[in-house]
Amino acid sequence: MSVASVRPCARSLRLVPLVLVLPCIAAAQSSDPTQPGPAQVPPPPATAAPAPAPAPHPSQWSGKPYSWASFGTTFAYGQTYANANVGVGWLMRNGIAPNVEVGYAFGNSPTLWTLRPGVTWFMPIPTIHPYVGAYYTRWFVGSGLPDQNGIGGRAGISLGRVLSLGVSYDHALGCDRNCDSWTPTLSAGISY
Repeated sequence: MSVASVRPCARSLRLVPLVLVLPCIAAAQSSDPTQPGPAQVPPPPATAAPAPAPAPHPSQWSGKPYSWASFGTTFAYGQTYANANVGVGWLMRNGIAPNVEVGYAFGNSPTLWTLRPGVTWFMPIPTIHPYVGAYYTRWFVGSGLPDQNGIGGRAGISLGRVLSLGVSYDHALGCDRNCDSWTPTLSAGISY
């Protein structure tokens, strides 16, 4: 601090208390280019923005419901029947779809109601989705005949999972004749 810059303040020391003179001294120090200024404090370092949280990986069980209705013919008790089915399932990300189907065979006697819990796999091929599946069958037989159990399978192609063309195979358990049947199916469905 130079002497010239303090002189106007020094005269006022006699008349004014020291508290009022300090701003004059501070102003003189800041205006003197030969004196070092206050230490420059660097700005705080920029903090990195937190990384976005990774997208949650969906569970292999995640999926969507779907339903269908199918019509065709079937063969049982040595006769040909008209056959109508409706079903619902859960289509998982990996193409596996647990499902259940209820069917009704009519046009001959005895009439048959069918319950088919099973699983179907839709292969990951674009546009045309081939599928294969297996199921357990319980036939509820009319006309006083005993109910029957069976196993079966299905295969076909699904176009956009809306329209399907396929075939079903059924084998009745514990029977001695006409134990097998093949059923062509055309079905329309919807997946949500």
